[in-house]
Amino acid sequence: MARVRLPLRVLGAILGILLFIHLIHRAGPAKLLASMVALGWGLALVIAWGGVAHILKTWAWRLTLLDGKYQVSFGRMLGLRLSSEAIGQFGGLAQLFGEGLRVSLLGPAIPVSHGIASVTIDRALFVVSAAVVSFLGLSAVLMVLPLPHKLILYAIVFACLLLGFVLLSAIAIRNRWPLFSRTGEVLGRIRYLKPLIDRKRALIHSVEETLLDFYHRTPKAFWASLLLNLACHAAAIVEVYLIVWLMGSKLTLFGALAVEALTKLVNIVGTFNPGNIGTYEGGNMLISKMFGLTAAAGLTLAFARRLRALFWSGLGILCLIILSNRTKREKINETNEDIMEVAPEQISSEKLQSTSASQRHSHLAVVLANNPGFGFPLPQVGSIPILLRSILGAAKAGATRIVVVIDRVKGLPVRQELLETGRVPNHVEWCGVTSGEDSVPSLIGQLASEIDGHLVLISGDGVYHPSLHKRVAEWEETQDAFTLVSGGEMVGLCSLSRKASIDPAGSCATVAGSSKNILAGLTVTHSTMSEEVTEDKWQRVGNERQRQLAERKLDGWLVKPTDGIFARANRTISIPISRRIIPFPITPNMVSLFTLGVSFAAGAFLALGGYWNMLTGAILSWFSSVLDGCDGEVARLKLQESAFGCWLETMCDNLYYLFIFSGLTIGLVRSSGNRSYLLWGGLLVFGATMSFIMTGLQRHQLSSGRPERYLLEWHKKADSRSSNPLLYLGRHTEFIIRRCFLPYVFLFFALFGVMNWFLIGATVGANIVWIVALYSCLTFTPSWTTALQSSTSLG
Repeated sequence: MARVRLPLRVLGAILGILLFIHLIHRAGPAKLLASMVALGWGLALVIAWGGVAHILKTWAWRLTLLDGKYQVSFGRMLGLRLSSEAIGQFGGLAQLFGEGLRVSLLGPAIPVSHGIASVTIDRALFVVSAAVVSFLGLSAVLMVLPLPHKLILYAIVFACLLLGFVLLSAIAIRNRWPLFSRTGEVLGRIRYLKPLIDRKRALIHSVEETLLDFYHRTPKAFWASLLLNLACHAAAIVEVYLIVWLMGSKLTLFGALAVEALTKLVNIVGTFNPGNIGTYEGGNMLISKMFGLTAAAGLTLAFARRLRALFWSGLGILCLIILSNRTKREKINETNEDIMEVAPEQISSEKLQSTSASQRHSHLAVVLANNPGFGFPLPQVGSIPILLRSILGAAKAGATRIVVVIDRVKGLPVRQELLETGRVPNHVEWCGVTSGEDSVPSLIGQLASEIDGHLVLISGDGVYHPSLHKRVAEWEETQDAFTLVSGGEMVGLCSLSRKASIDPAGSCATVAGSSKNILAGLTVTHSTMSEEVTEDKWQRVGNERQRQLAERKLDGWLVKPTDGIFARANRTISIPISRRIIPFPITPNMVSLFTLGVSFAAGAFLALGGYWNMLTGAILSWFSSVLDGCDGEVARLKLQESAFGCWLETMCDNLYYLFIFSGLTIGLVRSSGNRSYLLWGGLLVFGATMSFIMTGLQRHQLSSGRPERYLLEWHKKADSRSSNPLLYLGRHTEFIIRRCFLPYVFLFFALFGVMNWFLIGATVGANIVWIVALYSCLTFTPSWTTALQSSTSLG
């Protein structure tokens, strides 16, 4: 069968290409070219809007993983989504292969059965939502177009079939019909399929149970995923409307709904044609004629959508290569770890010395949660249990090993509550203790004997600023112990040298009680260094009043040292928004991508031209700048900061500028007809792009693996060279280009209808920015200057 199927698919592809060429000839190459030129810069908006649809689909898929979504980053899932759809461009069988690829590359943290179930649920909800949109679109066709009697009959029959499919799917899910297992039983009666079905029977049942449980046990996630799929189809409708509008033709949103519904039928017919080449373009031409558009307009519509698909497919192939290589490295690392555990005696003495040297500054963190006051459920600050905050704070501070001490009996529900969050790091160990020989000092002495570095004790009933975790983690063991105090009271964070941790184990073996008493008992007999910290840096949580106080202090920790007046003004709006977001399973990366969608909408309104569209775009630009603070705030509130998140935020900021500047240029040209604005816009985009490159390189040089500290480090270096006029100018005017300030200027110019002045000023400013950034790169990193001089001398 495979030998017969391959020549048929090749023949189908050849016929599709021939049909494609014939359609171009019939529509007229000159007319087609004119329509494509009419799209102009708008094609970039169409491609970017396609990215929004991919984000919505990834978000919908992520919700189907439930607790497992915390084990896989949103970026990885977006890459898998793009990879799957890139492969799916080659036809029906390729789509199945693409879905299997999504399962196989999810990562070892997700069981195969859960991965299959999530992909199956995601595909099922996408198909059901597509059926809903197709039904509505066919209904729109029946109401809008004067169709012949036969076509009306066919449309009604197909609409009824779609409605029946949707209703049957709803009934099957609600009544838990075992469709998969029943289908498997029927297929198992076929002699050739019986061995395969028997091997996969347990997996089929597991996937089916997970699929049915998704609706009955997690209805909120089910409906959220379904709504996101519907939003994805709505984005496709907007895409049709946008392309037709950019070509200068007229089509209502109601008509765009009908076009999209008919296009979905064309896609079903073209499933068996590799790449849907020819059939897709021909179908779009026929549909466009039905709505009074020219054949060239229909072919241009198909071209624009195919170019968008090709762009994201190319990105998907790149993601596939990166994810495949990463998966291989993960497997190699797992294999090496297994070998190390099985045969540690085979490690050479040189390697052992090297390992000891690399771990010299590492530390072990012991989180004390054995206080009888720890009850169930745990109090939460920032929608995270306070004990989990202590654990994640220790992990972020670089603890190579974290031991959580809980009561042997009362601590079990606490442990279960934390594990159910899916946020507990993999290297956390749990230890249940009671009084007597299993006392905490004895345990600390035992743990200290197993490490080379110092030991950090953390009282789990408090909330601490990240800088305090970092301070005790980086203690250099100048004395036996180091503790933080505030107003004569111990804060709850303490560092002990290895010797100080082992010594009191015998003399304090009966010590029990609160974490505060344990910390005091371990530090009283040794030379202790103490450091005063302000009360706003920590808060013990023992009752509701203290918890509310901790929440207010946490809000204060969200403000960055580099925040200026406008950033602090935005915080008054963004922090309440972030507070509303954190109870939901929304990650900071999702907030960044949503903000990017708002930025795109701002650029789209600007591209429409006219006073009110420009003003609307400026308002959306300002709102995007407010939301820009939310991703970082959510990350700090939920302790989900990451290098990838910082990189993603930077990319979204860069895209914001490109969307705004491109949209502004297009809008001014459309409003005034003055094509000289294209030159100004081109120079502006060039200056902005060069600024991104220069600041990105400098961020890499100055931040030392901590990109969030880039601006602070740049300020320090610029202040140290205040006599330099160029650096002085850059230091005291850099706030102008910040995301928190520029939208206010943008809004001011839009309000008075002088956006052309803004374009000219922004063009000059952007090209000054990259020159200052390049100069500071050469000044702050002498290695660059040396490299340039050596290359010049060689030349």
